[in-house]
Amino acid sequence: MPDDVKPLADTPPADASVLARTASTGPLLRPPATRFPVPGPADGPDAPALAAELTECLERFTQQTKDDPFANPVLLLALEVSRRLHAGTLRFGQVEQLVQFLSAEGFLARARRLGRYLGEASPEANLETLRGLIQGLARAGDAQVPFETFQQRVESEIFGIVFTAHPTFNLSGELMEVMATLATGRGGDGEPLSPAAREELVAQIAAAEHHPGDMSLTAEHNLSLVAIANAQAALRKLYDIVLTVARAEYPERWHELTPRLITVASWVGYDLDGRSDIKWSDTLHKRLVVQQRQLRHYLTEVQEIRRGAPAHEDLRHTLDLVESRLALAINQVTDEIAIFGDAGATDVAHVQRIARRMYEGLPLRLVEAGQAIDLVERCIRLAGQARKEQGRKDRGDTVRRLAVLRAELSNYGLGMAHTHVRINSTQLHNAIRKTVGMETAPDDPRYRQSYLASLTELLDGVRPVTVNFGSIIAERTSAKRLFMVVAQMLKYTDATVPVRFLIAESESAFTVLTALYYARLFGVADKVDISPLFETERALEVGSRVIEQLLDNPHYREYVRRRGRLCIQTGFSDAGRYLGQTPAAASIERLRIRIARLFTKHRLDGVQLVIFDTHGESIGRGAHPESFAQRLSYIATPATLSFMEANRVGFKQEVSYQGGDGFLYFVTPAGALAVVTRILEHMLGGPKPTLDDDPFYGEADYIREFFTTVKEFQVALVGDPNYGALLGAFGTNLLFPSGSRAIKRQHDGAVDDIDQTMASQFRAIPHNAILQQMGLPANTIGGVGEAIDKDPERFAQLYRSSPRFRQLVGMVEYGVGISSAEALKAYVDSLNPTLWLFRAVHTEDPARAAEMRRLAGFLEELPTHNRQIGIFRKLYRDYGILVEGLRTAGALPEVAPQDRSALLLLHALRIALIQEIFLLSTHVPQFSSQHNVTHRRLVARLLQLDVPWALDLLAKIFPVTGDAATGGDFGERATYVSEESQNYSQENDRIFRPIGHLYELVRRVGTAVTQRVGFFG
Repeated sequence: MPDDVKPLADTPPADASVLARTASTGPLLRPPATRFPVPGPADGPDAPALAAELTECLERFTQQTKDDPFANPVLLLALEVSRRLHAGTLRFGQVEQLVQFLSAEGFLARARRLGRYLGEASPEANLETLRGLIQGLARAGDAQVPFETFQQRVESEIFGIVFTAHPTFNLSGELMEVMATLATGRGGDGEPLSPAAREELVAQIAAAEHHPGDMSLTAEHNLSLVAIANAQAALRKLYDIVLTVARAEYPERWHELTPRLITVASWVGYDLDGRSDIKWSDTLHKRLVVQQRQLRHYLTEVQEIRRGAPAHEDLRHTLDLVESRLALAINQVTDEIAIFGDAGATDVAHVQRIARRMYEGLPLRLVEAGQAIDLVERCIRLAGQARKEQGRKDRGDTVRRLAVLRAELSNYGLGMAHTHVRINSTQLHNAIRKTVGMETAPDDPRYRQSYLASLTELLDGVRPVTVNFGSIIAERTSAKRLFMVVAQMLKYTDATVPVRFLIAESESAFTVLTALYYARLFGVADKVDISPLFETERALEVGSRVIEQLLDNPHYREYVRRRGRLCIQTGFSDAGRYLGQTPAAASIERLRIRIARLFTKHRLDGVQLVIFDTHGESIGRGAHPESFAQRLSYIATPATLSFMEANRVGFKQEVSYQGGDGFLYFVTPAGALAVVTRILEHMLGGPKPTLDDDPFYGEADYIREFFTTVKEFQVALVGDPNYGALLGAFGTNLLFPSGSRAIKRQHDGAVDDIDQTMASQFRAIPHNAILQQMGLPANTIGGVGEAIDKDPERFAQLYRSSPRFRQLVGMVEYGVGISSAEALKAYVDSLNPTLWLFRAVHTEDPARAAEMRRLAGFLEELPTHNRQIGIFRKLYRDYGILVEGLRTAGALPEVAPQDRSALLLLHALRIALIQEIFLLSTHVPQFSSQHNVTHRRLVARLLQLDVPWALDLLAKIFPVTGDAATGGDFGERATYVSEESQNYSQENDRIFRPIGHLYELVRRVGTAVTQRVGFFG
């Protein structure tokens, strides 16, 4: 990486001084979730001073490793914190203050990284850049291109922004906005932040509660609407620039343009892959909300245009007509939102009433954007006519605003964003299984052709059926129900803009043809773009063959030609988890090229190839850490874009922005405009290198061997039960829930079953998050050491000569930059009974020594440490070789010392807190087996930080108050008090409540680590 791009960003001196001042003038402003007594001046150093003192200790312990290779500075610092807490020279209130200070400091560091990542944030500068790019489309050298050529360029869809609800919400919406504001240096009005305003934001960060709060699907949806609105605002500016440039270049025809270039889509509320908690009424409700918001925007635009329009009777009359049409549509949708958003939306009688009203009002319903577009086009003609009649040149502003409105109607239709629904291939297979007599997997070589033949016969004779809301309520198969919901959305919300139908885990042509059959059966094939997701190892290998097999099918070939586009989806999450992130990226790029070649082979002239790359904001999910420009280039590589252009393949790139981390770029207008500018810089910038210009594409043998080595390492890792034990020991209990799809331990059976925990039981985001929190992102860096070690000189040579290879290795560099093998070892050793026996021997307090021995006894009964230490050795061996190989090639990242110290300090603090929870857990009183739980099992769950579950159970077993039923007048006096009615307030005060407070602090450290790393999962 360039020297000015560090893996971790240091806090700006100005912000750091404000934060330190806030923290040292009395106690740091305290968040609402304070759990420990506020420390006073006599309790010791304030948070900044304590951070400096402990960092000094860390440096001293680090120096010890030069003489003692067995010393672990992170574990030693954790032990130092633990000793101070026990001695009373450090109080938990001070630790809480320190965690809050480090959280705020990490927040500011992440904001600075985000600002550097986005690049130019000045709206004025970005608008000027966009103007230059659009002018470039109107010119070929010094010559003006024909209007038709310019029109084709600006009216094409070349890029798609897709918002998803992946669980990466690690900050509240308010803090997300603060971070983006600090990152761009711009307020909501686009004006630069004053020093006073910036200082106020820093003070707000110091006092804030650094976690997302309750993230329901509705909360996620509301945040997505903010992001979409800001993306739309940026695109309005783009459309205005297109029309302004065109007005100067093509003064007679500019008003004919309907620019597009970038689309906006969302699947928030529509993604049913792996979710059973989203009801069909939830999906419809979210879609209606999106429609209502957009119609209100259109109405506001029409009203503002009307106020500035020329005094022309026909124009005013037409604008009035548009306004009344939109107002009526808003009223209809608002009533329906109230119905479908209500808890009674699944009540049949309730739904019947609203369904009848919707159906009866259908003839007057606004469901075709074309109706509104026709009226707006009439307004454009009338405004132009009025301008000529009145000789008022300034009235061209009305025409331009109307043309922008027409562009929005054309691009978004009657919703804020295009709709993406998603389902899993298994759900489709289950729906069709009986119909085609399928008894095995669809790609079973014994029956594959017969299954396809049966499906083709179904497609030969399929006749569309009609459905109503009752059909949806009665349907039990999720795949067919989703197609019905899509049919109703197209019928009642927007019949113009197509719906993308994404299918996860697609590995066969059968899956896509099944979706096509249902699309035809439910009468939506002409408005639905079916898109298989190629993400698994097998899917990436066979993806191009699947597409070729589909193109050989007459039904699919006809479908693609009629739709005018062939859509696929590729994913970097499960691919990165099972193959490793760098091999996944290389495989996806090869797949893109292979599919593009099919367009030439099958002569798909006039058909656009749409590739939707779903990746998140982390290195574990395919987001390049260096800059936004590199993020785009990592996915839509310049060489493949050149290949598409050279082979005349019409191409649209789509990219996801996932959950809280993805929305972060769009929560302020300045950030959204910066993203749109970076996108068009990438897609419309100057000449791009070809496959022949980069040695990466010519070194096929070495590249294949290199990435195969990494892939084999990752495949073996994911299949290793010991790796499952590493992930499952604490699981996602280190973190706050980060989305409506609860991010928690996927394995939730008896604790004894942790022996059977496998990495495949964890979804990709929890998997990545656990690795980042424990200090070694194995899915990004694992196996690369072995691959380098096969031929270090060849690696170094290719790293120096190939931009693409350096880009791929850049992911690994960042992974090394945020890694700490010592931290991972410290977490593993916390579960080592030997460690606790050694500590007991060296502890002077007999009671504390007894605690440690009891803890060692509990840990002795668990297999966790023995399992973990074996996988640690495997990872550490590869990590050591990797660091050596990167250093030899000059690729070892430079990390600012203060950034590395902050991360290690957070790890040490958390380990000390975890160990305090462990010791308190040994005091849980014995109880008879009840609630299907034994004492041993409950303590074991506490040792895995399953604290909320354990405390909930302990509250029932050891209630604070006795059974009130024994009170009252029963006619005679009783002196006996049952043991079951005893008040266990002492146990709650001394053991259970402190465990809960410590666990809350453990999770707050998790958020602080996330800010330092720069992303979640």
